[in-house]
Amino acid sequence: MDKKVLAIVAIVAVVVVIGAVVVFAMNGDNKELPNSNNLDGRLAVFGNANNDDYLDSRDVDFVKKIIAGEEEATYYECYLSYGGSLVKRSLADANCDGKIDEADVKWIQRMVDREQNMLIYFYDVDAVVGHCTYPLSTAAVGYKSNYDSMVILGAIDNVKYVCNQVGDNGNYHKWFTMFDGATCFGSRFTPDYEIFVKEGNTPPSFMLSGTRAWFDPNMEETCGPLGIDVVRLPFYEDNWTVPAIITLGYLLNHEKQAYEYAKTADSVYETIKDTLKDVKLEDRPLVFASYALNSVSAMHGGVQELVTLAGGRNVIDAGYSKGNLDGEAIVTMNPDWIISSQYFGYMETYEDHDSCQKAMYTQYGTTDGKYEKNIVMTNAYKNGNVLLFNQGVYMGTASYVACAYLANHLYPDKFNFDVDALFDDYLSKYHPDWKASDFKDIDYLELSTYLAKKSEYGI
Repeated sequence: MDKKVLAIVAIVAVVVVIGAVVVFAMNGDNKELPNSNNLDGRLAVFGNANNDDYLDSRDVDFVKKIIAGEEEATYYECYLSYGGSLVKRSLADANCDGKIDEADVKWIQRMVDREQNMLIYFYDVDAVVGHCTYPLSTAAVGYKSNYDSMVILGAIDNVKYVCNQVGDNGNYHKWFTMFDGATCFGSRFTPDYEIFVKEGNTPPSFMLSGTRAWFDPNMEETCGPLGIDVVRLPFYEDNWTVPAIITLGYLLNHEKQAYEYAKTADSVYETIKDTLKDVKLEDRPLVFASYALNSVSAMHGGVQELVTLAGGRNVIDAGYSKGNLDGEAIVTMNPDWIISSQYFGYMETYEDHDSCQKAMYTQYGTTDGKYEKNIVMTNAYKNGNVLLFNQGVYMGTASYVACAYLANHLYPDKFNFDVDALFDDYLSKYHPDWKASDFKDIDYLELSTYLAKKSEYGI
């Protein structure tokens, strides 16, 4: 019986985009890795045999049917170790030994029983097979979306170590005061691992990290001898964090909270998916998305994926490659919509509303070769089809808010998401000291709103 083999593509199940292996250039050593998993389901653990969002008896039954020849196993390309060669593995291969047999039936049954202290294999952000001891408990965490994931999963008390962006009164401290009792381990990029074994300290059970493009690629080798697992999941890389939340929720044994988050996020993603299911890619609006409107970002960087999720056609789909762009090139591109993403507002630079808004708008309007100055000659700008976003909602666990806002504008006759209500709901659940009005016309806004304020601020 033939077995299906699927290539790894971006972790965007909302629409079908590409069916080939896409690679992501690594920082420094130029190694390449596929995009994070495009598994059919969103629980990226080996043992999720039927590729859905759950680990349950249906997975045991599915493996039995594979062995009996009644079902086909789906294989995915991955790395067994960082820097190794690509191999093919199925999530039905729970013990990740390269074959599907009775040993996997028994292994998955142990997983279904939520057996304590058992080894679990999972598919990480860089298509590498990771492993950890179930359930994860105490954590060392770096990066804002990783912190938010622990808040969402009700695992605040699990966080015993934080990076210096949250600890030591760092740039993100104001957003994560709930972690004030945790010990600081230094940079999230290059942690001071000796902190974990310093006298009086107890090493965490795991480090919640991210792609090797930014976070120490040798973290596993350093942490392994200390008895610390490393968990790297896509909390921003694909602009869609539902799979990462569901997977981490399982590994932490906090599944209920994970599915509650997924239900809210899916109210956006599934609505867009269902509504646009018959709209061909070439018929979708072309959207130029860029941090500062002067470059095209590669896939798996958390920029282009939001466009796809919201039902647009990103510029990679249109044949553009990663690289810098001047204003003339953007005019030639002639996108239907243009969106940027600045580092102000929620989860970023913010003291008070008015000073934050003025600083953001000033950067947008006065920076040579970027932002407004790079797009003023485009038809999208002339037609008012420009949106400004802030990083706090553009990437990470709140990104379904930005997705809803973008979808409303790309398809005003099809979508009318209450974006402020979505944002308020998110904040009330996970950051109750804040409300959407604190970030009004900062985190997401139309060009016309910016232009109306421009003269008032003397820009």
